[in-house]
Amino acid sequence: MSGLKAIRRRLGSVKNTKQITRAMKLVSAAKLRRAQDAAIFSRSFSDDLLKVLKAVLGQLPDNFSSPLIVPRAVVKRRRIIVIAGDRGLCGPYNTNVLRAAHQEITNSAVETEVVCMGRRAVSAAKRFGWKTVAEYESLPEDANQWPVSEIFKKAVNDYSAEKIDEVVLFYTKFVTAMTQRVTREVVLPVTIDSLSLTAEQTKTPTLPATFSPQAAELMTSLLPLALEMRFRLAGLESKASEHAARMSAMDSATRNADDLMGKLRLFYNRARQSSITKELLDIIGGAEALK
Repeated sequence: MSGLKAIRRRLGSVKNTKQITRAMKLVSAAKLRRAQDAAIFSRSFSDDLLKVLKAVLGQLPDNFSSPLIVPRAVVKRRRIIVIAGDRGLCGPYNTNVLRAAHQEITNSAVETEVVCMGRRAVSAAKRFGWKTVAEYESLPEDANQWPVSEIFKKAVNDYSAEKIDEVVLFYTKFVTAMTQRVTREVVLPVTIDSLSLTAEQTKTPTLPATFSPQAAELMTSLLPLALEMRFRLAGLESKASEHAARMSAMDSATRNADDLMGKLRLFYNRARQSSITKELLDIIGGAEALK
């Protein structure tokens, strides 16, 4: 009988776990819709901004220069910005981006400093001994409220003052609800290639334009805006990826709980049948002994 009680307790525990994972899946699905819409809208804005920059690039004078587009002859100091989550239970989402960043830090001979965004990134920095210059924990649920402007301005100022020679983003790009891809993106210095549009982004034809103010002045104003937008878009992509990964992980956990409950019910029925058979045999044996 004690075996039956243990199986019943286990069944109750798995059932409660299933209710929790199912609720977390539904919550993540609702949050994913909002985060996905925000990321897609920001992609559209970023693409339109890149189209404007592409048009401006064609009218820039040969002597145009900006501290943001001047590459270093030798990269001696690199700043890595790692975007991870504050919580777990989201499959390999945190592990993948942290592993990619750690490989970059350990395999490179360049002096590297890290900006950690998310409690999991901060924990990884302490565990691996990364040199951090800023740590951000308990980030708001809405990635639009993250301190992106603060991080961006600090990176631009340090790059312009030649305190650092390169800025690299590590984040998870949202592809679909089932697919998220860890991305390494060099954001400083800004290169012409990084401002180029993909074939998908150039489907909409653009007409020749005349710019006022002049192209050089316009580029000086738009370049920081485009760069900050890349920082912000990385945060939105990461948040959508986190919700998608958590929804997928909780869906798998819920299905696993269903499978385990089925097996436990089978074990319970077999144990109960065995117990009943044993009692019947005892009764029959006792009756035979009384004859």
